[in-house]
Amino acid sequence: MKVAICSHFGGFQSSYALHVGWHERARILERFGVDFDFLVNKKCRENLYPHQANVLPNTPTSNPLGERAEFFANVYKDVLAPYDVVLTADMMYQRKGNFLACNAAQRAVAKDLKAWWCHWIHSGWTTRPARFDYPDSLRYTMPPRSFLVYLNSFELPDLAKMYSADPNQVYAVYNPKDVRSFHEMDPLAWGIIDALNIPQSDAIQIFPFCSTRMDAKGIDGVIKVMAALKRKGLKVSLILANANSKKRVAEIEGKIKYMEDMGLVHGQDFVWTCFGNDHKPLPRKTIADLYKLSNIFTFTSWRETVGNVFQEAKISGNLLVLSGALPCLREMGGPEAIYIDVGHKTPGIRDGEAGDFQQVGYNPDEETYFDEIAEQIIPRLPDRSHQWYFSLDRIWQMQMEPLLRRAGLASAGKDWADVKPTTIFMERQVPAPMEAYAVNRQWGDGHRQTDTPHDPASNEEKHFDAIAAADLAGTPRPADVVKGES
Repeated sequence: MKVAICSHFGGFQSSYALHVGWHERARILERFGVDFDFLVNKKCRENLYPHQANVLPNTPTSNPLGERAEFFANVYKDVLAPYDVVLTADMMYQRKGNFLACNAAQRAVAKDLKAWWCHWIHSGWTTRPARFDYPDSLRYTMPPRSFLVYLNSFELPDLAKMYSADPNQVYAVYNPKDVRSFHEMDPLAWGIIDALNIPQSDAIQIFPFCSTRMDAKGIDGVIKVMAALKRKGLKVSLILANANSKKRVAEIEGKIKYMEDMGLVHGQDFVWTCFGNDHKPLPRKTIADLYKLSNIFTFTSWRETVGNVFQEAKISGNLLVLSGALPCLREMGGPEAIYIDVGHKTPGIRDGEAGDFQQVGYNPDEETYFDEIAEQIIPRLPDRSHQWYFSLDRIWQMQMEPLLRRAGLASAGKDWADVKPTTIFMERQVPAPMEAYAVNRQWGDGHRQTDTPHDPASNEEKHFDAIAAADLAGTPRPADVVKGES
């Protein structure tokens, strides 16, 4: 199935909700392997998408509506011929600029193209007028071979009445708001999230540390807590963000064996980031982003004056599980932390001297002790599920994929009425997205935000043609943007 996003966008702005929303929908299609093109105005001022195709021309709005509609109809017959499904970006209700002409053209060519149309309606529904004449009728009648797509499900009956549509012709697809793209997380973070299925995890921890001091930093305590939480039935995700690992591979492999003996599965319950990042430390922003997704931080270092990673976890809202033997952690962890008994260095005694390291004995045994700690932890774990409610994956699996499946069947003349979501949210993992979609590219600036198909005869278009010519010639750009005529 080949899909087109038909937008007529002449530029992209990070402050404009319509542009941001379609950027995210393009990410969804890319992430889940849909064969698609993002069709924009021929003079689009940014190259934001790997699938972007600058193929849609415009015609002056001063021309008669019928003439403009015929112009766009000829364009659509040619450009949209290869596609099975066409997604339109708020084209069916707007009336400014060339919207009505595009609306009329899409209706006219629908019978001649194989595509089924999914028309997104971004504006709030309105009461259907008692009487309307052409061209206003274009805004209140159901277009042929199409579904209408709204941003919430509650108002779908009202939208259906507005367009005199059958209930099975209107569908809700929420605006995607993915925590990863909202915070502009890098591909490393996306890959770790996918590998551990963090959206479906109950206990999530990132533990940054130096590989040369992993034992002294209390890694065993972290492992024991996570293993106990897993024994209690929780889905755990432990991100061991280790630095200085190149010469410590043997020790790391020994620690992986210890973790597996504790019941944790490598690549499912935990990852060592050194193996996915060429033994380089994670960037600071990646670490900060993963703290935002985490909800627990166990810290059982042998000796500390404060512990930077503990502070980072505290300001990130993680539940703190700390060594009760270190005064600095009790001081800064406060009464809301959970304090546990673990081995530690005795303050004031040099390494290797008598009484240096204090072992802890557990009654009846270590596993029972940590299972009891896990029972204290579980009811206090912060719930992070809200972060994934509007994620790319959830919107795809619950709404977008069924919609495209219906449209694909309808395009092929097959029955689509009984199509339902067939996957459980995040049951199936996918590869990390293309880097271009995991990191926001430079958005457009310096031009007025608009959802109106650009009029090539407008002052604004002429102004930006002048900007492009100046950039090409290496001469100073013209003055501030002149307001368009539409």
